[in-house]
Amino acid sequence: MQNIVWSSSLPEVYQTLFEQDDEISFAMDTKGNIQLLNKAAVQILGYTRAEFSRVDYSKIISGDQLEAVTDRFHSVLQGNKASFRMTVKSKEGKIIHLSVNTVPIFEEGHVKGAIGIGRVRTEEQYTRELLNGQNYILQMIARGEPFGDVLHQIAVTMERISPGHPCSILLCDEEKKHLSHGAAPHLPAEYVSAINGISIGPAQGSCAAAAFLRKPVVAADIQNDPSWADRNKELALAHGLKACWSTPIFDDDEQVIGTFAMYSGHVAAPSEADIRLIQEATDLTSLAIQHYKAKEQIQMLAYHDQLTGLPNRRQFRQKLEQTIKYHPEHPHTLFFLDLDRFKFINDSFGHKTGDDLLTMIVDRVGSCLGENALFSREGGDEFTIWLEHTNRQEAADTAAAILETFQEPFLLKETELFMTASLGISLYPDDGLQEQELLRKADIAMYEAKKQGRNMFQFYTDILDDQSLKKLKMESELRSALSRNELSLVYQPIQHLETGKVYGAEALIRWNSREFGFVSPAEFIPLAEETGLIIPIGEWVLRTACGQFQTWRAQRMPLTCMSVNLSIFQFYQPDLPGMIRSILTETGMEPSHLTCEITESTTMNTETAAAVLMQLKDLGIGLSVDDFGTGYSSLSYLRKLPLDTLKIDQSFVRDIAVNENAEKIATTIILMAHHLGLHVVAEGVETPDQLAILKAYRCDATQGYLLGRPVPPEEFSAGA
Repeated sequence: MQNIVWSSSLPEVYQTLFEQDDEISFAMDTKGNIQLLNKAAVQILGYTRAEFSRVDYSKIISGDQLEAVTDRFHSVLQGNKASFRMTVKSKEGKIIHLSVNTVPIFEEGHVKGAIGIGRVRTEEQYTRELLNGQNYILQMIARGEPFGDVLHQIAVTMERISPGHPCSILLCDEEKKHLSHGAAPHLPAEYVSAINGISIGPAQGSCAAAAFLRKPVVAADIQNDPSWADRNKELALAHGLKACWSTPIFDDDEQVIGTFAMYSGHVAAPSEADIRLIQEATDLTSLAIQHYKAKEQIQMLAYHDQLTGLPNRRQFRQKLEQTIKYHPEHPHTLFFLDLDRFKFINDSFGHKTGDDLLTMIVDRVGSCLGENALFSREGGDEFTIWLEHTNRQEAADTAAAILETFQEPFLLKETELFMTASLGISLYPDDGLQEQELLRKADIAMYEAKKQGRNMFQFYTDILDDQSLKKLKMESELRSALSRNELSLVYQPIQHLETGKVYGAEALIRWNSREFGFVSPAEFIPLAEETGLIIPIGEWVLRTACGQFQTWRAQRMPLTCMSVNLSIFQFYQPDLPGMIRSILTETGMEPSHLTCEITESTTMNTETAAAVLMQLKDLGIGLSVDDFGTGYSSLSYLRKLPLDTLKIDQSFVRDIAVNENAEKIATTIILMAHHLGLHVVAEGVETPDQLAILKAYRCDATQGYLLGRPVPPEEFSAGA
């Protein structure tokens, strides 16, 4: 814009009209010279008309706006209307915000000049306009209006306050790798489409760079800005976008969740007002994104499992009920899946490893289910699967495919874990017409699969209902078994193989129930472990066995060892060493006379097991691995654990005289144990041939019916 030269060549009617306006009114000729100003302009700007004609406009108009304002007036003098905002400085140095509307003056089809009005926006008005916009947006959020509409309104509001600066909101993906379209009301559609999904990085444009650098990026000149790659730069310039001012949007945890940008059709940096506006827009957008994300997460949590992302119990039941309601004529199948011994994984490796294992299992099982399956997490290590339009044979095939996915080990932190699952199946409509009945019967069938040995599936039958009721009744009876003195111990002798002398006894529990009569340990011990009753029962066993040993010692019986089995659930209870120490003190038993037996599977997590075993070793008691050769661990773990005794599982001893492989396994265990300095006991010796082979390979000790059955303490005393 050229310096203005005052002229009175325009008609007096303009002067009369303009003088009556309270806002700044002006007229200019085709060269950009101001020809007419009103009194309001003089009063507001502080310059007389004569002074105004000599003013350097680069000192009045904000420097960062000078080029853009000049281009605007030039466009008007080309015959176009224009509305824009600008910031000027009065003679006294006061900053004045103006909203300018200007139109060309035509005479006989030719532009002869322009007239315009500049309405003053005071700081108070500017702030009020911004606050009104903010309040409207907050009301939209409170009303729960669509997320996209809220983002659109944020951009529109900022564009209204700062005309000529189209705005853009981009959203960051979960992986923090890309930005996607959120809102861009007045950017060209082709450009919006092109930047949708851009990679976050230093040279993909101002927004991508702002997200990458985590700080505002001002590209005052896109043409020459290093943050703009050639393709994006060319596209922006082709659409008349010459400047872009971007800032990252952070959440409350200082994570980048998006970007807000203001564009300009002119090479320019943002004014102070624009910087303030961008910050306000960024704060509003952050609030909106976090609000709707939280709302989405609440919705997700209401219907999905947080760890696995699977539908939760609530969604599963709704889907099941809908299927039955709308497709009652079709057969459907309900699976109840429970992971075998999963509590041991949590206890041994920690809950983080347990969670990681669960997600791996979900991926595997989900991969073998078709589109007609709804896979849900019931809770803990229990899952449900609903198969629509599936008959009995199809259900069996699916169950077999699910179990097949557990054949390969799961690799976690370079540790191979073998898991199995038990599946219970109920069929609609044969086993029930309602969701609750189908779930109950699938659950009953699942427990039957566990009872039959785990790692299998079981269909519901009416017989299982009777067994389920029996189990509930048995649990109730077991809870009172201790107080009613229904539990007792029998003792099986342990004999030196070389001398033939009995030197110890293994304590074995028995339950003679008033309701069920004699109950096998194979039936009630798993129930005790499942219900947690194994902890008080196990403590009773230890106390009773130690007390009995002291009684025998007082009777001068030549015994040096009382062997007591520890359940895996006992082994990982918080104060096992303290409990054993207390019992030893209470009974007066020498720690060296007590041997605690654990199963091989208890040592699956070698590091944790070693820590517990060292605490027990410090008490001075003996440590033995029972049923060796049937667990999950490799032989190498033996050298890492402070063990004293190794007991060969009776399955190997049973076939030692008739099966060459069984003999090789048993004798190899004996030789290996001796090399490691371990005492070896063979269990389940029932024939002289078995005994002869064990003696030939220098096994240290034996147990079994050939030598002595488990008997009550008074019979043990008589036979020792």
